[in-house]
Amino acid sequence: MLRMTTKKGFVQIPNVAFGFGTDYKLNKDDIKVYAYLQFAKSVGTMKVRTNIEIIVEDLGWETTKASRDKARVADALNNLIDKGYINATFKKDIKKDTLTISINEEMKDVKAQSTVDWKQNPFKFKGHTQIKIDEYNLADKNDYHLLMVGYYLWRNNADFKYAICDKEWAEVLELSIKRTRTIIDDYTPFLIKISGAKFKGENGQWKQEPNTYVMGKHMSIEDKAEKVSIEANKETFGEKHMSKVLDVKVMTDNEIYKQIFDFTVFIKGDGYKVWKETTCEHTQKTGQLKIEKMMKSVGGRNAVERLETKYQKDIASAKEHERQMEVMHKRAEQHMAEMEDEYISPFKPKKQEDLSFFDDDF
Repeated sequence: MLRMTTKKGFVQIPNVAFGFGTDYKLNKDDIKVYAYLQFAKSVGTMKVRTNIEIIVEDLGWETTKASRDKARVADALNNLIDKGYINATFKKDIKKDTLTISINEEMKDVKAQSTVDWKQNPFKFKGHTQIKIDEYNLADKNDYHLLMVGYYLWRNNADFKYAICDKEWAEVLELSIKRTRTIIDDYTPFLIKISGAKFKGENGQWKQEPNTYVMGKHMSIEDKAEKVSIEANKETFGEKHMSKVLDVKVMTDNEIYKQIFDFTVFIKGDGYKVWKETTCEHTQKTGQLKIEKMMKSVGGRNAVERLETKYQKDIASAKEHERQMEVMHKRAEQHMAEMEDEYISPFKPKKQEDLSFFDDDF
């Protein structure tokens, strides 16, 4: 995906674009192309003159099959045209011709609503959501992230914090609930999920409130950990993991435990060392999952590389210290041996007198 290096600028997404169950719903490709065209327009004239190949290249959608890449962009453009988000003119073939595209600003005023069988009141979609450069860049190369960023920003603002259940995310992403949970939990490092509180319903069965989310806007695990403090009245980390931990260092050090098992806490050198050297399978696997999630963002990947570099340096330093101590010990032993060989005792035994006269008395 085209990554913006400037710190200024934004795109505006009509909220009907998230309107699952309506004719205005945009999929992950549609919304990427729509945002891209807005950025292209912001640095040019009121209209964008481009072609399919340029869009493919700028979005980083190139594969080994160019015809499929072009078809992907063409499908998104046709959806945007059909749903009223853009106007486009070209001679004959949208895949081959130069395109002249303009953004239909009236879409920001369109309203829509949809109903689902798992919610009593309908979902209402109106207005628009502004996505700033740093927020846009969070999406990076993941196909679903820009859609998630936009929906989160709309549902969470200065006036209201909206809980989003998994079923709702699944509608927005147009995926199964299982796949949706995997993407949110394992492949979205900038979005922290706070599980809803559990409670007993009227029939005595346990239920759970919808999840809420907090988004780190600075593209790194460090910033996310520093800026977000989560305290939830739900199943604790100890209840989830401590019973499975067999590593004494983890069990007896709460900070080390959080560094490995709490995905909102930044792992430091001491926690990284424990994870690298643990023989506890559960600790090793959970730490590995955390490292893999960190590696999916630029900031997280850099942090892991720094931790690994420091760990290897510490190992090398410890080995060198051990080698030097061994050398010093051998030298000391050699020196003592040499001293013993050269040592001459100052003691001189007295010359004994002849005591044979005692024999004469017998």
